[in-house]
Amino acid sequence: MTSMMTILPEMTRAEMEQLLAEERVGRVGLNDDPQPYIVPTDFAYLGGVIYIHTPAAGRKARLARSNPHVCFEVDRYNSTVTDFQSIIIRGRITEVSSPDERRKAMQMLAEKAARSGGVIPHGKSPGNSARIAIFKIDIGDMTGIKSPANGHP
Repeated sequence: MTSMMTILPEMTRAEMEQLLAEERVGRVGLNDDPQPYIVPTDFAYLGGVIYIHTPAAGRKARLARSNPHVCFEVDRYNSTVTDFQSIIIRGRITEVSSPDERRKAMQMLAEKAARSGGVIPHGKSPGNSARIAIFKIDIGDMTGIKSPANGHP
């Protein structure tokens, strides 16, 4: 039996950055020994950094604080999954404590939500920002693949 392996085209850095700018939801993979914990999250991207927010007392925040090694995935695909793009990022996650950087991250998340027709992120509720943790993922490496010939045979 012969196995045919299709090598998928790699995305360029510009294509990956465009996907990060356009997509609203990614999946963050955190270490939760013995199993990984993967959860969808909205995000913003700026200059080699992914920003996410989460309830400060939640599982995602607890795991991010306990182990900085993370994986982040973003994809886009059509209904038949014949036209797709997928990015895998490996990096380090740290909590953002600077008030200016927190404000900048929340503003970027709010703008992205507004562009996609979403609701205002929970950090915008009065008196709620202290209960929200902001984390940033510094990208160590980023790889992406896409469908061959833009999904056409």
